[in-house]
Amino acid sequence: MNVRRMATGRVGRWTTGALLCTTLAMAATACGVDANDDAIGGRGAAIYGANCASCHGAALEGTDRGPSLLDSEYRSNRLSDADIVSAVRNGVPQTRWEFGPMPAQGGLGDGQLAEIITYIRAAQGSTTIAP
Repeated sequence: MNVRRMATGRVGRWTTGALLCTTLAMAATACGVDANDDAIGGRGAAIYGANCASCHGAALEGTDRGPSLLDSEYRSNRLSDADIVSAVRNGVPQTRWEFGPMPAQGGLGDGQLAEIITYIRAAQGSTTIAP
């Protein structure tokens, strides 16, 4: 790929955004999420990808920077949607994991957070987690 293509965000006929959306939709499908559902496979996955995936993984699997959101600790019976909103808005001190504290993430509106949570909950519902 040449520098000009990188600078314009285009790879052949695909834009970087289209590649990201396609990748996130494939990750959602791998998690058993219906990528045709706009809130889950489209907007929710895209917003998650842009704001959460760098630490929590493209398929919610976790990284060396943050835990997997598919872990049983993040299920709705243990962590409410309001708790997730609070964590995103206010940050979380290091308590359980050794990733360090989660800093507050600004710039996400209520609707965007709702779509991220819908995406996460859908993926959690379709993934078997050992007790």
